[in-house]
Amino acid sequence: MVSRTARGLGRRLAQEQGFALVLALACIVVFGVMTAAVAVYATTNLQSSGNSRGAQTALALAEAGLNMAYSTLEQSSTPGTQSALSSTPVADVAMVGGTTSYDGVLSGTTWTLTGIGKVKGAPGNTITRIVHGKASIGTGSIGGASNAAWRYIYADDPNSCATLSNNTSINVPLYVRGSLCLNNSAIIDGPALQVGGTVTLNGTQTRIGSADSPMGEVHIGRGCSLTGVTFDTPCTPADRVYGNTVDGNVAPLSKPPVDLASWYRNAMPGPMHNCTNGSFPGGFDNNGVLDESLGTVDLAPRTAYDCRVYDGSGNLVGQLTWTPGAPGTLTVAGTIFFDGNISFSQLSQIQYQGRATIYASGTISVANQTSLCPVTGCNSSWDPNTNLLAFVAGSLNGEPTSFTIGNNSTFEGAVYCVNDYSAGNNTAMWGPVVARQITVSNSSLNDFPPIWNLMPGMPSSYQTVTTVSIVPGSWSS
Repeated sequence: MVSRTARGLGRRLAQEQGFALVLALACIVVFGVMTAAVAVYATTNLQSSGNSRGAQTALALAEAGLNMAYSTLEQSSTPGTQSALSSTPVADVAMVGGTTSYDGVLSGTTWTLTGIGKVKGAPGNTITRIVHGKASIGTGSIGGASNAAWRYIYADDPNSCATLSNNTSINVPLYVRGSLCLNNSAIIDGPALQVGGTVTLNGTQTRIGSADSPMGEVHIGRGCSLTGVTFDTPCTPADRVYGNTVDGNVAPLSKPPVDLASWYRNAMPGPMHNCTNGSFPGGFDNNGVLDESLGTVDLAPRTAYDCRVYDGSGNLVGQLTWTPGAPGTLTVAGTIFFDGNISFSQLSQIQYQGRATIYASGTISVANQTSLCPVTGCNSSWDPNTNLLAFVAGSLNGEPTSFTIGNNSTFEGAVYCVNDYSAGNNTAMWGPVVARQITVSNSSLNDFPPIWNLMPGMPSSYQTVTTVSIVPGSWSS
């Protein structure tokens, strides 16, 4: 027989079991709702994150399209016409992550360019981003290929032999359109040699580079010979030619043109534009005709002179100032022209300052034991971007030798000869020489800093080109 107490306990347990079941069911429902909510939240975040990444990729593709539009313009031969670029989006270009396209519309001299990026999003959805930019069409000038001659000792005559004799040492890039003849103990140790014709190495001491220190590059078009009879092509160490690269691939290079008549009219100071302050003894011309009639002028006399030319705004555009001393100081600026010959006296010690091109319609000569340098000691510390004196010798009356540097003399600068260049014994030339032909004996042509930016007046060639410039601040999305 079950007691009353036991029966009451059973009823309470039954009631509690029913409550637990209800509670469990409630928990299951709540958990299910929470799980569904978390799933929905996660899915929404995943879609949002995917859209964000897709938008970033589409923007990057749009910028790539804009860059394609800029590049297409720059590579076009007619960037100033609408035909250079499609005015409607070009066909989509497949790229990593999506596609890109671009177009452009020209108004006057300004292009409005558009880049379009597309990325596939959710099914049936494409994420697109568009960016814009502007480009301006203008004009500019670029140097002709012949300007590269100023990086060499350059001999232009294709029909004769550039001659280096005795103990001549060449430590600079050398370019010879014709042939090259090395005599006695002449050697070439510069970084580069280019010869369109043949090279003859007379004498047992002549050489090009060395086995221990080969030249960087040697290009000789028609071969080398130790006898002048049989020529090896390509040249080999058996010809005493040593280079890291030795072949017959000579770069086409020509002598830059000179315009004596133009600089006769436009040089400041010069025959048509005299000094506005001070004077030069004897002037720059004597009859108003380009004819060498001035005779010979000495740029380093015993007495001082000061000639300056200022424009209408008071800006210095030309200067030639000489202060005698030991050394004397020659201060230069602009482009200067003498309708005659130029000389530097024997035993002159000259330190020049400034940058200028000085023309002589006739010849230029640097007498024996003269130094003409921008730095004390005439050494490799010279910086042509700060100080550079370039001489142009016109040989208007047909003088065969345009520029002569005498025995035991040194010059740091640049030389252009309409006809030939000649160096005497124990001379030292630091700088480029551009001439019809060169003759050097017992002298050195020494390494010089590269002259990349030619000064006004230096013989050169340029051509006008159409330019494409990005308009700053024009980017938008």
